[in-house]
Amino acid sequence: MQYEEVKELIAIFEKTDLNDMEVQLDNARIRLNRGAVSPWMMPAQPVMAAQPAAMPQVAAAVPKPAAASAPAAGDVLPTPAAAVSVPGESLGAEGIETIKAPIVGTFYQSSAPGEEPFVKAGDAVAKGDVVCIIEAMKFMNEVNSEVSGTVVDVLVKDGDFVEYGQDLFRINTLH
Repeated sequence: MQYEEVKELIAIFEKTDLNDMEVQLDNARIRLNRGAVSPWMMPAQPVMAAQPAAMPQVAAAVPKPAAASAPAAGDVLPTPAAAVSVPGESLGAEGIETIKAPIVGTFYQSSAPGEEPFVKAGDAVAKGDVVCIIEAMKFMNEVNSEVSGTVVDVLVKDGDFVEYGQDLFRINTLH
């Protein structure tokens, strides 16, 4: 198909009410669409993820991974910023802090099925203690307590799916 033939096809297409036209001659095939925007012609739009206003920014606390090593599936990884603790947010009571899920995934109370849970209501926890594991994309992420105190309530059942920022535990920090 020659350039002049293509120009002629476009002129014919513009004079019609058709929205779509496809022509195949010999080894050439041309498709014309009225008003359609092809994906390669669309300008790139910046993608901005909205962060909940009440959630602290934790991205800066994430250490850069070593370039040469990648964790294997099933490895237990520390969470980006341990757990997020919010003073008195859930109960409005002084001395009660809430540990929230730092990532989306499956909540596990113990390191393996049938094992004792890391913590249960009434247990004492120290800052840095592992309180649960959240599995995300086949990686086991330990969630550490950001506060010391006594576990008042475990708000999630073993095996439940948790969302980012979801309440997991209530901790009484007043002994």
